[in-house]
This record gives sequence, C-alpha cells and structure tokens, in this order.
Amino acid sequence: MRRVVLIAMFYLATFSSGRSSIDELRVQCAFAIQNGLDFVAASQTTGGGFVTECWHLDAPEQKTPVDAVFTASQVLYSLWFCRESTSARGTEERAAAYLAAQRKPPGVWSYYGTGTDLKISPDVDDTSVAWAAVQRLGTPIPPAALDALRASRNENGLFTTWIGPPSGWVNIDSRNIDTVVNINALLLFGLAHENVDAVCSYVVAQIENDNFRRGTVYYRSPLMFSHAFSRAYREGNVKCLEAGVSKIRDSILSMQNPDGSWGNDLETAFGALTLLNLDYRGEALDRAVKTLLARQSADGGWELAPAYRGAVQPLNYGSRALSTAVAIEVLAKYRAR
Repeated sequence: MRRVVLIAMFYLATFSSGRSSIDELRVQCAFAIQNGLDFVAASQTTGGGFVTECWHLDAPEQKTPVDAVFTASQVLYSLWFCRESTSARGTEERAAAYLAAQRKPPGVWSYYGTGTDLKISPDVDDTSVAWAAVQRLGTPIPPAALDALRASRNENGLFTTWIGPPSGWVNIDSRNIDTVVNINALLLFGLAHENVDAVCSYVVAQIENDNFRRGTVYYRSPLMFSHAFSRAYREGNVKCLEAGVSKIRDSILSMQNPDGSWGNDLETAFGALTLLNLDYRGEALDRAVKTLLARQSADGGWELAPAYRGAVQPLNYGSRALSTAVAIEVLAKYRAR
C-alpha cells in the first residue's frame, strides 16, 4: 500500500511540475507578446504601412527599403489574434486605413504601395491576403473583387499570379503558376464560402508528390507553403484540403531541428503556426515556442528573414515587423489553446 501511495505521489508531482512549466511558459508568452506589439507599433510608418527590405542574394548587406502592401496585410492578419490589446487595435486601425488607401478598383491590390515609385499589375496574392485581413475587422469583401480573381485563372482552373487579361499585365516577372498564391486565393474564397475544387486538387497533389518541399515561384521555403496551407484549412475553412493535412503535419515535424527551430525566426514561427493550425499539441510545439521566446531581441522584435523572393532576379524580401507579427500570432495562439 505504501508503495502505491509513493508511486501516486511521484506521478502527481511530475504532472504538477509539467503543468507548472507550461503555465510559466504562457506567462512568458504574455510578456513577449506585449513587447512584440510595442515593436510593431514603433515600426509602423506614418501612413500605417511597414518598411519591407529588399536585398540581392549576393549582397545581403545592401538593403533597399520598399513600401509593400503585402507586409501590411500579413501584419494586420496576425495582429487580429491579439485583439484584447489596446496597442494592437491601434496598430490594426492604422494598417487597415493604409490598405484602404492603397486599394484599386474593383477592390484589388498591387504589391507596391504608393510609397514606392514602381507601377506593377494588381495580383491575386496581395488581393487575397489583404481581404483576408481586413474582412476580420468588419469590411465586407465586394463581389466585384471576387469576380476579378475568378477571371484570373488558366485553362486548368488555377489562379494566375496577376489579375486581368495577360495583355494588360505591367512589369510582371513570371507567368508561372505559384502554389502558395493559389493557397492564399483558397483562403479568400473559403472566407467567402466558395469552393475552388481544381485548386484544392492541385495543392493536395503538390503535397502527395513532395513538390512543396522545393518551394514555389515566389516562396523559397516549404515552411511558407505549410503555413499558408494550414491557414487556409483552419481559418478559411477550406475542407477540401483535408487530404493533405496529415502529411503536411508529419513533414513539418520531421523538418524541425533539435533546438526546436526550423531555421530562421520567420521559418520557426511558420512551422509552429502550421502545427497549431493543424491541431498538433505535442512536445515539438513547446520546444518551438521556447525557441521563439529565447530569440526575441531586446527591442521586442524578431530578426529580419526572407519571406519571399523575386521570380527572375535573385532578390529576397522581408521585414522585421512581419517576422515579429507572425511570432506574436504563434504566442497568442499557444496561450489560447
């Protein structure tokens, strides 16, 4: 009898210790989130956008700042998960106003904002993520915007990157189909309660044949693919992607490094978000969160990392505000689970 009691006490102590450790991790997350939100707010431009850095692969020390709509959309999307924070709401409102000012008829966006003197055709990627972000704040998606995207598909029913007839495309760098662009379009149409079966089948095939591991036209890392996939499946309610869930989850777990990371800060955040969005609740997620917490800089932000690339020119694009917002989303979801 004494032995049974001792064993029970041992397991109770072990369980309590483990639970205490997780509770402490959640407390650390709360402080890290607020520091990160302060960093993002301080990084915001007077117009409500965020500076995006562009650099050549052969000269990473030489960075050019650009005004990118895509960064503001991604930051706004991630901050929605911290709506209880007053500072987050203020940053959101300014970012939403920025996106409204950049929007073009009939409700589409180009990559570059007015702060960069370069004209380029509106695209499916920017338009999809921007609407996914602002509709959460109560702005309805106009039917004309969805019509413009529906008309921007090839003969196989896949979304072209650029919106409208090819004869009108301006300053584009590739006509190739990008799978992540198509996944982000699925997110938007999922939010509009519309299925796009041809795209779903294509995306699942890229998972089954492992093509997603090689990156896409504009997204070098498979972590970008997995995050977009998990977001469309979970938050866009795109149930036709369910056939790829198990393999994506297992693949991302197999890619995790012993230290809990998946590489740089942004990739690590995307890996953790993939697991969270696909309902993984194991030890690998705890290690990823601990790694993100340990990597937060003294100023509250996370490090600059490539988020996407040029299709022809060997260029990388990234933003510390983006890395930080995505890390914040991880910590907020981890605390809420």
